[in-house]
Amino acid sequence: MTPELQAIVDEAYRVFGRYEITTPTLTVCNCNCCMTVEIERELIKTPLREIPSDVLAEYTNSAHGWDDGPIAREMRYFLPRYLELIALDDPPDNMGIDICLRRLGYAKWREKWPDDEVQLLDRFLDAFLVASLDKIDLVVWPVGWCLDFDLGDVLSMIVTAGGNLDRALAAWDGAADPAAAIHMAALRDDVLTLNGRPCFNNAFLEKHREEADRIGAFLMRPEVDQRLEAAFFAVEDPRLQQILSDAMP
Repeated sequence: MTPELQAIVDEAYRVFGRYEITTPTLTVCNCNCCMTVEIERELIKTPLREIPSDVLAEYTNSAHGWDDGPIAREMRYFLPRYLELIALDDPPDNMGIDICLRRLGYAKWREKWPDDEVQLLDRFLDAFLVASLDKIDLVVWPVGWCLDFDLGDVLSMIVTAGGNLDRALAAWDGAADPAAAIHMAALRDDVLTLNGRPCFNNAFLEKHREEADRIGAFLMRPEVDQRLEAAFFAVEDPRLQQILSDAMP
């Protein structure tokens, strides 16, 4: 976790510390496919900072509804631990980071929550995206070398959580190359042309076409071409050079 993310997570525990779990149960589904009563009790009794990722993942997958009363208080109680685990690359969901914060998308938190909570979430999402740009480890696929970390997962998390996409893209745009450019190159593979304009192809953004279009347009700008070319000559790893080269027009 970067120092900036650590500072934001610490602040989250303070800001959201105004919320508590005061009931013997949570607003979750206790069917056989969702959360057992035993896991529910464990979530309630375990100190917030000590809740394991796999246990909190049960809440992610079992708390389905939303209201601005008890459910909103529960979610905000758990939210600092969510942010901490996401920042530690241990997201509390069995499918990864894509849907960890999806319930926030139903909260309309930008309009309804206090300013300090809104600003903190915006800062976290920006800082997490920028920190993720340092992840340029490679993995070999049948088509060749690819980045092991998919920044598209971060973008879909931001969008589906109701985050400010323009802020996040601006933070990416202002980040240092070659890492920022390498991720731009990698995601160009996921840009399709629909109705004459670029669209970012991501299964989690099927209901967010406007945002997918904005991501596609961001990635295909002429100034990105220039960044890719400069990054090509700034890196020495031929595998990274190939990713950059393949993304150039």
